[in-house]
Parts: sequence; C-alpha cells; structure tokens
Amino acid sequence: GEIEGGWEKTVKNLTTLTKEKKNKIEIIIVGCGLSGSSAAATLAEEGFKIKLLTYHDSPRRAHSVSAQGGINAARSLTHEKNKVVIDQLFKDTVIGGDFRAREASCQRLSELSSSIIDQCVAQGVPFAREYDGTLATRRFGGAVVSRTFYARGQTGQQLLLGAYSALIRQMHLNKVQFFPRHEMLDLVKVDGHAKGII
Repeated sequence: GEIEGGWEKTVKNLTTLTKEKKNKIEIIIVGCGLSGSSAAATLAEEGFKIKLLTYHDSPRRAHSVSAQGGINAARSLTHEKNKVVIDQLFKDTVIGGDFRAREASCQRLSELSSSIIDQCVAQGVPFAREYDGTLATRRFGGAVVSRTFYARGQTGQQLLLGAYSALIRQMHLNKVQFFPRHEMLDLVKVDGHAKGII
C-alpha cells in the first residue's frame, strides 16, 4: 500500500490496551543505548513492565555519545506546510541511507520526528536556541534545508543524558527492572513467535 500515512492506518487498526492489560505485559529490551533507554523509559511511563538488559555495568556507556552533529526533524520553522517538510526529510533520509533503508521506516521516522524533538526537550536536552528562545537549527548531514537540531558539539551526549534521566526515574519507580552485565545469546521462539530470550 501507500507508504505515506501507513503508520497512522496501522495505529487505528490496533486494539487499545487498557491500563490493567498493560500492567500484565512484560517487555524485554536488550541494550540500553539511546534507543533502548528511550524505549524503556517511554514504555514504562505507558504502564508496561520492562526488563532492560545490558552487557555494561551502567546504562551510561552507549556509543550514541559520538553522534555530535545533531538530529534532523521535519519541523516547519517557516510558512511551509507540514506535508512538504515531512516529504523532504523522507527523501533526504532515503538518499542519505544510500537507498538501503526501509522506506516505510523512513516515512514513519519523518512523520514522528517533530514529536521526538518535543520528547527530547521534555527530557531536558538543552538544544541550542536562537536569541528569541526558539530552537536553533542548522544544515547538516546531507540535509537540503536547515532542519538539524543540535546541542552545540554535544548532541549525542545530551540526548543520552536526557534518555538516561527518564530511564533512572522509571527505575526508581520500580517500573523498569535493570539487568547489568547480561548478554543476549539467543531468541526463544514458540510457534514462530518471539516469547523471550536466553
């Protein structure tokens, strides 16, 4: 089907989980870099039981700290329509990935990217700002327009600190069970469905 709007169609067709049902679902996340920590914190806030594994002794050892350039988002800072901005980020992402990326995932990322910036700001990421207080952007990483949000030369580090503070808060609320010095060896499948890990 159409790539554009595909994620919204999927979400509309998903059954809504009640809080009671969420409390019964246990999610295992392997790795607590930027993606794993953000996922664990967000899913825990949504009410799921989370088990987070990492082979490090702390969740603060992720390589995402090296991503210093910034984070691109389809966020219109001018009069452009949102669809135009999303389409341009989608094209830039596919081209930037040398046409090897899954187009449906690039489309979903483009559609959600503005919300990701909002989430990072809410987690305390100190993005650079203009003199009037609005978030600053720059042109970076093959982007055709100025759409890269950045925290000076420390974007990766600041994104990680924001994700980790949200994660630690959920760990203190006992919503995330953390397993340091653990490594996933294999996936447990039952009737072709992933049911756990070894």
